[in-house]
This record gives sequence, C-alpha cells and structure tokens, in this order.
Amino acid sequence: MGPLTAIAVAERDVEAANIRLVDIDPEHPHNWPMAKKVRVIMILGLMNILATVASSILSPAQAEIMEEFHIDKEVAILTTTLFLVGYIFGFLTFGPLSEKFGRKWPLIIGVTISALFELMPALGTNLATVLVGRFFAGLFGISPVAVMGGVVSDCFATEQRGNAMAIAVALMFSGPTFGPVFGGFIVASPLHWRWTMWVMIICGLGLALIAVVLFPETYPPIVLQRAQSCKASSLESPSETEKEKQDSNSNLGQIAKLYLIRPFWLILTQPILTLLTIYQSLLYGILYLFYQSYPYTFGTLRGWPTGLNTLPLLGLITGILLTTILMLLYNHLYFRHHSHDPTTGKFLPEARLPPMILGGCLIPAGMFWYAWTATPSIPWASPVCANLLIGSGMYLLFIQGFSYIVDCFTGMANSAMGVNGAMRSVFGAAFPLFAGRMLAGLGVADATSVLGAVL
Repeated sequence: MGPLTAIAVAERDVEAANIRLVDIDPEHPHNWPMAKKVRVIMILGLMNILATVASSILSPAQAEIMEEFHIDKEVAILTTTLFLVGYIFGFLTFGPLSEKFGRKWPLIIGVTISALFELMPALGTNLATVLVGRFFAGLFGISPVAVMGGVVSDCFATEQRGNAMAIAVALMFSGPTFGPVFGGFIVASPLHWRWTMWVMIICGLGLALIAVVLFPETYPPIVLQRAQSCKASSLESPSETEKEKQDSNSNLGQIAKLYLIRPFWLILTQPILTLLTIYQSLLYGILYLFYQSYPYTFGTLRGWPTGLNTLPLLGLITGILLTTILMLLYNHLYFRHHSHDPTTGKFLPEARLPPMILGGCLIPAGMFWYAWTATPSIPWASPVCANLLIGSGMYLLFIQGFSYIVDCFTGMANSAMGVNGAMRSVFGAAFPLFAGRMLAGLGVADATSVLGAVL
C-alpha cells in the first residue's frame, strides 16, 4: 500500500470511527460534561504556556551567558534558537504519533523529559552542555503544542471548537511573550540566570504530576476501547477493528510510513496548508525577532534596566487577550450562524478565514507605528500601544489559521499542525540570529519598516 493510500485509509477509518463513537457511546469526549472539557483545556493551556515560555525565557540572560562563557552574542542566542530547532523534530514526532498512541502519555512523557533535560543548562559548567540540554528540552517540551489540535478536535464538536481553540491558542501564543518578561526579572534579581531553568524544571514536573491525575485520555478510539473493556457487551466496537489494524501494522516500518511520513505528504499535496504554513512561519519568525528588538529599543536606546526593558512586551499580550474576548463573542454571535452552506447544511471551514483579513491589516499598521515611534525622543507609551495592533493581528492570523487546519484535517489534525509547527520553528530559530546586526545596521525604524512592508 503506497503512502497516499495508507494515509487516506487511516483518515477515513479514524473519522468513520469517530462518527460511530459519538452515536453509540456516552464515553466519547464529545459527550463529556462541559466541566471536564474545561479542565482538559485548562491543563493543556498551562502546559502550552510552559512549553512556549521555556523557548524565550533565556533571552534576557544573553549578556550574562556571554560573560560567563566568553562568547559572542550570536552564540549566546543559540540558547533560544536551538530550543526552537528541537521544536522542529518534536512537532514531527509527537503530533503524528499521538494519533496512534493517544494524547495523554505523549503529552506527559514529553513534558517530564523536557524538564529533566533543563537540568543540563541549570547545572552545566560548559557551553556545550547548556546548548545540548536546550535542544533536547525543546524537542520533548513541544509535546503540549504538538497535540493541542488533536485534543481540541477530540473533545469539541465543530460548533464549539472555535471557542476552545481561541482559549488554547491565546494561552499558547502568550507564552513566548511572557518568557522574556519572567526571565528579565529573574536575571535582574539576586538570583543567578540559571534560576530561569530551575523555574521551568519545577513547573514542568509539577504540571506533569497534575496531568497524570487529572488529564484524561481524549483520543476517541482509545477512550472507547477502555470503556468497552469495562462492559460485558457483545457489541462490535469500531475501536476493536481499529485496534486489530493497529496491531497488524505495529512494526516500525508501518508506523514510520503511516504516522511519520504523513506530515510531509500533507505539506506537499495540500496547497492551502503549504501557503498558510509559509505565511504563519514568516509571522512567527518576526515575533521571535521582536524578542531581540525590545531589549535593544528600550534597554540600549532608552536606557531601561534589565527586567523593565522587556515589560513593553505586555502590550502584545494585552492585544492577544482583548482579541480573545472579541473572538469568543464573534464565534457566539456571528460565526455559528454563518458557518454552514445554506443549501446543503454542510460546515464550511473557509468561514473561519475572514477575520484573518483584519489580522493581516493590523500587523503592518502596528509595525509601522512601532517603527517610527521607537526613538527615545517619543514617549514610550506610543510604541507600547502599537503592540496592541501587532498582538491582535498575529493572534487573529494564528487562531483562525489553526482552527481552519483542524477543521480541514480533523482525522489527522496533529499531523497537519505538526508540519505547520515544524516550519514555524525553522523561522523562529533563524530570525533571532540576524536580529542584532539588522537592528544595529539599519536602526529600529528602518529594520521594522522593512518587515512591515514584507507583510
């Protein structure tokens, strides 16, 4: 069976089983009480914050790392970029494999191993140990983000999925912005910069323990299989048929072909996924470039001390939170009434895309505003307010893009989101490497205007 046939069959079987499970079993995640679904999303959201905060929390410590290890700034930036390089491989591993082994244990194992690898930069006495630890911490730490699309698809029907994604993505998207803020205050305190890692270790192991107790398995075939094993019923279960297929294909070759090659097949054969991924990747790279821009703008140019020079990033988070509220209202008041074809009654994933047009206009407007008000002669409040537009625009483009991908590839949401995340991580890892020279060579105004013109 070729890759296309194998993937098509897998998607058909998962979606068919999912439909039948909803019809015959109250244990299906779509039929869970809302309180249980909210618990799932909140734990997943906290783990997403943890995974994304860890990616950028070391950026305020670059000066201290340079001094301790006697290295250049570009090498110090590797503590962030190698973490994002680990994201690339983690997305392509945890997302697809969660479609075979379920969501819970890949999520918990990934967070736990990531926290243990953070011990290397926390205790390492040489640069190689720090960088290797950061790479593997990123590889395993991305597991909550990698399974996010699948968990939301598991637990929520199409009508509810937009609200769940709005909250989950808001928490995930705030993480990289909170990272420099938290890291800045830790570095500026009497604590050593390594305490940024100890905070990640403590939070990671604590959340993993909470998830063991409170986070249920959400993958429908596995949920039904466990429910049926507790019942004395002769009813033929779709999950039993699926399990037989999985058992017969359990060798490593079949797993690799069906689950690890799938993301690459999707990105090569689905033009809309390809184009959306490239656009979101460019935005993601610019976001991580901004994490280098703010300390330069408010620290180097305006003279703000470490810790305070990252506080303007809270403007991005404020924009994200405000837009989250607006998206919840939009989904409730408008989207659910206009998301189906009036003739056939079929749900239209493309109905999620119009807010992206607004987001695509807000980002360049915010970037030009920030670019030409970032000089010390203009009060700091102006560039901070520009962040509201940038944060709102980026959130709209990511939340609606992610929801569209999950709607289009429901049976393989984690594979599609995995290759999207891997491509975004490539850009996120690369952009900070040239941020310093770009800002110093062109200046904040010209450098940011170039990026705004590209968008």
